[in-house]
Amino acid sequence: MDSFHNSGYNSHRYFVSDIRNPLFSKIRDYGEFLLYSSIFLGSAATGMAYTSCFIQGISWTSQIAVVMFLIVFSVYNLNRKTDEAEDALNHERRFRITKKFEHHFLIAALGAYLFALIIAAFHGLAAVCVVMIPLISGIFYSVPVLPKWCGYKRLKEIPVMKNLVVSTSWALAFSLVPVYLGNSVPGAASMIVFLFIFCWTFVASVLPDIRDRSGDSATGVATIPVLVGVARSRRILTTINISAGVVILTLGSTVIPLMASAIIVTSLVYSQACIISIDRTTKNDLLCDIISDGQFLTIGGLCLLISLIPYLQI
Repeated sequence: MDSFHNSGYNSHRYFVSDIRNPLFSKIRDYGEFLLYSSIFLGSAATGMAYTSCFIQGISWTSQIAVVMFLIVFSVYNLNRKTDEAEDALNHERRFRITKKFEHHFLIAALGAYLFALIIAAFHGLAAVCVVMIPLISGIFYSVPVLPKWCGYKRLKEIPVMKNLVVSTSWALAFSLVPVYLGNSVPGAASMIVFLFIFCWTFVASVLPDIRDRSGDSATGVATIPVLVGVARSRRILTTINISAGVVILTLGSTVIPLMASAIIVTSLVYSQACIISIDRTTKNDLLCDIISDGQFLTIGGLCLLISLIPYLQI
């Protein structure tokens, strides 16, 4: 922090800081609760679901929004319950909050997934099956259910497998849940969305591993940053991000509308900004999490704005 020679100005600055700090502290507390309770992540999931509908040309419904919110809210709360050892090392503040409300979060998570399945049941067996994908993946990902002969207890302990499992399960969910809840059928656009969400989620799942590499290494979780370091991780993510954009836009040039392609490009640019920025600061972890996890609140908002343009024209 810069030093000031003017003692009067310095005193005034500290006086203002003392007044403002309680307010900032309270705002931070609310922000942490929304983020660490997965309410914020669930809200971002509705933006991702809207983006999926926008790209695929599927009519947006409240049921799609509710189901995707509930799935993400539930899975991440259940995952944090099984990841307490890692969180105690990597995320002391998150661990403190989730531990304090662990029973409430657990009951809410189980009830949320049950409600999502009930809604899906009204749309048929296929809808129920795709809604179940994140839950089943989460069990194998976080719970020690693997046989002893494979040398690992959980999928997340297998190098790179963590990222592949997370990316595949969310890509399937966000590309197919809107399809079946929207009474549609999968098509070429669904594959584009699958590739888009898969690549975005892969990048998004590695970013927090960069900051968590010390705790992951201590608990025996071999993530990409633990194996290859931060600099190489950035290069790998940049390569994936750019390659994904080229492949998706090439394949989707005759499948999805031009504005949908523009949305994908915007999202890839957003992801690249996160790749460049991650781990360069350590003082604003909460803000970094909100910006990274909230990407699809921004992207979904852009899709909504584009959708409303015809109705705003006079």
